[in-house]
Amino acid sequence: MRIRPIFLFTLLPLFTFTLNAKGPSPTAIKGILDLREIRNPDHFIIKLNGEWEFYWKKMLRPNDFLAGNYKPDYFGIVPSYWTDYRHELVKTEKFGYATYRLTVLFPKGFKEPLAIDLPVFDSSYDIYLDGKYLGGNGTPGKSSDETKPEYKRNFFRINPEQDSMKIIINVSNYDHRRGGFWLPVKLGTFGEVQKQLTNGWAAEWSVISLLLGFSLFFLFFFIISPKEKIMVFFSMTTIGLALRPLFTSHYLILNLFNMEWVWIVRFEYLGLFLILIGWVWYVMNLYPSGFFRIIAWFITIVFSLAFIMTLFLPVKIFSYSTLVYYPSMILVISYLLFMSFKGSLKKNAVDLAYFLAFILLLIGGLHDMRVSLGKSNSDIGYSLTYIIVLFVFIQAAILLYKWVRAFLDKEKLQNELEFLNRNLENLINERTQELKTRNEEIEKQNSMIALQNKQLSDTIQLKNRIFSVIAHDLRSPVVNILYMLNLLKEKEYKEKYDTFANSSIQYAQLVISLLENMLVWGRDQEEKIKFSPEKRDLADIILTNLSIFKETSDKKEISVNFTQVGNSTAFFDKDLLDIIIRNLLSNAVKYTQRGGRISILLKDKTQNGDCIMLKICDNGIGIPETKQKYLFTATEIESTPGTENEKGTGLGLKLCYELVKINHGSIAIESKEGEGTCFIITLPMAKGSVLPEME
Repeated sequence: MRIRPIFLFTLLPLFTFTLNAKGPSPTAIKGILDLREIRNPDHFIIKLNGEWEFYWKKMLRPNDFLAGNYKPDYFGIVPSYWTDYRHELVKTEKFGYATYRLTVLFPKGFKEPLAIDLPVFDSSYDIYLDGKYLGGNGTPGKSSDETKPEYKRNFFRINPEQDSMKIIINVSNYDHRRGGFWLPVKLGTFGEVQKQLTNGWAAEWSVISLLLGFSLFFLFFFIISPKEKIMVFFSMTTIGLALRPLFTSHYLILNLFNMEWVWIVRFEYLGLFLILIGWVWYVMNLYPSGFFRIIAWFITIVFSLAFIMTLFLPVKIFSYSTLVYYPSMILVISYLLFMSFKGSLKKNAVDLAYFLAFILLLIGGLHDMRVSLGKSNSDIGYSLTYIIVLFVFIQAAILLYKWVRAFLDKEKLQNELEFLNRNLENLINERTQELKTRNEEIEKQNSMIALQNKQLSDTIQLKNRIFSVIAHDLRSPVVNILYMLNLLKEKEYKEKYDTFANSSIQYAQLVISLLENMLVWGRDQEEKIKFSPEKRDLADIILTNLSIFKETSDKKEISVNFTQVGNSTAFFDKDLLDIIIRNLLSNAVKYTQRGGRISILLKDKTQNGDCIMLKICDNGIGIPETKQKYLFTATEIESTPGTENEKGTGLGLKLCYELVKINHGSIAIESKEGEGTCFIITLPMAKGSVLPEME
């Protein structure tokens, strides 16, 4: 699928998302923020960042500073947690109380109305301005009993009466894992601060409305097309993102009804867990792999337990879950970047769009993690929700793109059908003439019929052998499925429902794969075996077949080791190699005693010739030397029972030998009775490669 201009249009929101880069702002130095040289004093907003006077374990009021008896323990950086302060004389703790103090200097004669915007912190605080109490957030105290946490965003109008202003903030924390100011306090002219606050409030309501609308859209799509499971997980993620602004930043939930502080925090974290679980399964359906499925289940179990514990544990305990949450999210997005980048290298437009979007998500995730940890100096707060809005637009555009493509394909097929109907008579006449010509050619080639019959007979025999082996391979997974279904009837195995269900699904998929192989071979065997070689990754086929035999090897307590050295791509037919590897692995498991081992080596032998070597070894019963000479070419079929009386058809190795030859490869055996067996297969790495002699 090549990149089209109409699809590039859907990527425009990615490039329109930019952060406002402004010049350097004034910074507080040793408790003083100098604004006397500020540009445009009639319209400005600044963050009161920098070094504030910091008094640990002191709850000081404005009157306490009149006599000048108090000196700061040191100058603490705002915004940040006070646990980040590293000082030898006074050491802070996560639970405690402190006083912050800052002096702001204005231009001479400055009389513009100001406003101060204090975002919601996890700490309780009271703020004083020039000796007057302005307000606070909860009740700060010197102990846990005296402290009452609360979420309340404060906005105060200030009319400066002199050229300087002293800000005192009493802070205490006994209920959260962090204390101090981890978001910036903003000061500016009244109109500018009020406008920014109003715009932020309106933006969050807009985000909630958009995300809820899209979540219902994707949920509706899943309802009308249940096969698209990716939609229900994306809807789940979008719902979590839509609800999260209610419990962060402006805390819009308080505009609807009052809620206790602890439940606001709990719902914030519950939303995070819902987002991650939905997101990880969205990723699993978008780019499925066995490796990532393990990660998805691990994340689901961990954060499902965190979801439950959040309902009962205190905030100061469950709030540490963010230290695991954000790395998990970044891990998932990194996997997405890798998979979408691989697809974009193949000029897949959808993968390219995803790749660009995931880069933006990764940047947003890193930014939000730094904000959460109080490490960000960005002008914006949490940004991931806004980035998700862009991603949702892209997802909708991709969905519409796929619908349009499906409609065009359907229209093309309909036109072809109409063409066939209009020209049916002509096509029949042409076909009749072709058959007549073919019959004349057959009559002229009677001398070659004997040779062709022999070739056809050989091909039919090989086809029958393949069908026999496939039919034999069908029996094992069907028996295993029936066995596990019968076990599920027993009460003692109810707890293993998920394990048995997953195994049954895996075996059912194997049965479907084998049946499809049989049907395809049945249609394509008119003259010879269909041989469609291409350059593929042999390691993927090995890993797929290892997962098929995992249950069987685990039952016999056989350890399986797979090693890859160098490049793993070769030139072969995937369906034929599937049959070869499946038969060799089946034999290795069958003829290895309980507790034995199987080793698989995939080695790039480019230096010796453009080829790749696959070596499958076991420490089983081995093959007598007298049988090794005619193991692949014997005309008689002989089946040897396995170490636990497993049955076989006796055709597997002969079939492997013939299929390896079709793939222009070679197969050899190394075996010693009682010690084990190794089968060595060599395949060309590219079309026309010359294989070296076996070492």
